[in-house]
Amino acid sequence: MAIMERILIFTINIFFPPLSVLLVAGPGTDCLINTLLFIAGVIPGHIHGFYVTCTYFHRRHKVKRGRYPGGRKAGVYSERVWNGGASNRRVDDLWRAERRVEMEKEEGSRGKRSMRRNQVVVQESVDGNGEGKKWWRH
Repeated sequence: MAIMERILIFTINIFFPPLSVLLVAGPGTDCLINTLLFIAGVIPGHIHGFYVTCTYFHRRHKVKRGRYPGGRKAGVYSERVWNGGASNRRVDDLWRAERRVEMEKEEGSRGKRSMRRNQVVVQESVDGNGEGKKWWRH
């Protein structure tokens, strides 16, 4: 179903980009900018239309996978596109969850480093001249 929606939006974008931006971002600044770009020159309207729709679908995919979609994107002014169609509350929850995972990874790696510092490394001489063992503390 999602692939059909994407194909439909991209097909509409080929023929009339302001309509595809209106469907994805809603009536607002993005739609107005795309309409002005389309009137000024057809190619800039298409480029902006594909940029907005690709950003929307990419971020929506991230939200469906349970990942934070990211912050603001240059040239996109719609919260619906920024959030990938999710609510602000859902995006805030995803952001908190991602930060929590990053903090746990950071604490875990910090703990491993401190354990390595306290370990004693023993190196035996291999040349056989009887020097014995060398002790190093990391």
